[in-house]
Amino acid sequence: MNHTHSQPLIRLLTRLRDSRQVWNLMGSVYNKRIRAAIAGLYDRVAREVGEPGLSLILDAGSGSGYVSFQLAQMNRQAMITGVDFASGQVQSAQRLRRKKNLPHCAFIRANVLALPFQESHFDAAVSVGSIKHWPDGARGLREIHRVLKPGATLVLSETDQEASEQDLRRFIERFKIWFIPDRLLLWGLKNVVFGQSYSQEALARCVEQAGFRNIECLRVADCPYVIVKASK
Repeated sequence: MNHTHSQPLIRLLTRLRDSRQVWNLMGSVYNKRIRAAIAGLYDRVAREVGEPGLSLILDAGSGSGYVSFQLAQMNRQAMITGVDFASGQVQSAQRLRRKKNLPHCAFIRANVLALPFQESHFDAAVSVGSIKHWPDGARGLREIHRVLKPGATLVLSETDQEASEQDLRRFIERFKIWFIPDRLLLWGLKNVVFGQSYSQEALARCVEQAGFRNIECLRVADCPYVIVKASK
């Protein structure tokens, strides 16, 4: 497909990608598919949060709660709060929380751009695969900065806009959707998911501009996502 002629289609699909209605309908299905492909990423993000003595941890854009559950299992004394803008995602996370019997997890429907928490509330925050969906990533990061305590850690991960086609082909081997041909899936990942996302440099710059410091850029082997770790 001619890249210039495909731009209106890419813009339309990107709007659908970020739509609350789409996530309400399809979010839990997508999350189940993506979970196995990026399990190592979830584990790495949870471990980067740090010592188990933390009390309050925020998961911004928590989806079905997989990162929250990982954090809850590693931090038994902490309270994990996941927020997501799609009620379907929140309901899915709540069902899984009950099934896993993790009472120190809670999930609420909220907008990351206007978090319903007081300043300096959380000891740490994570966000995986969410910021590309926010209408204003910089504003969302400033909100996370606001609700974190001084010295608190942020671990942010997102699809790498600069991932090579070879990286994406390897990723598809783990992230197959039976009703979508590999060629079409590759086009969608390249142009809509990863292509309309953040590079490592852009993500780190956005984190810095939101007021964070001590910024580190990390990666996970065989996973075309970037990780930015920083502190308030």
